[in-house]
Amino acid sequence: MPAKDKAHDSVKRALVKDGWQITAEQVRVIANERFLWIDLRAEKDDHARVILVEIKSFNENVSPPEAFANAIGKYLMYRVALRNADIEIPLFLAVPASAFQGIFSEDVGLAIVQEYRVRLLVFDPETEEIVLWSI
Repeated sequence: MPAKDKAHDSVKRALVKDGWQITAEQVRVIANERFLWIDLRAEKDDHARVILVEIKSFNENVSPPEAFANAIGKYLMYRVALRNADIEIPLFLAVPASAFQGIFSEDVGLAIVQEYRVRLLVFDPETEEIVLWSI
């Protein structure tokens, strides 16, 4: 299993504050013979709504374009793996508000998110709250 992103616990607490129940961490998806690991599975409204969440903290040691490319690439790979495995649970990419207000709000970021229909969960790592759902 891979190491947790440094924002993992903050996003987990933000989801719980928003009424979600965390039902699994490090969700395994099999793509061919490879194991892929999605950070969280959460449920709400007595299991009526279920989501998967991939968390990216956007480390300040990596340039924003590189972190963006890594996050979007991983998100798209996981989405395809879920589809190929016939798992119809929506996948969200959790990003901090600073990244959303930065590279995600620039022309290239907006175009990529729109073109690939990236579902975003924007969180504030300080208050550990969800500030925006983008579907």
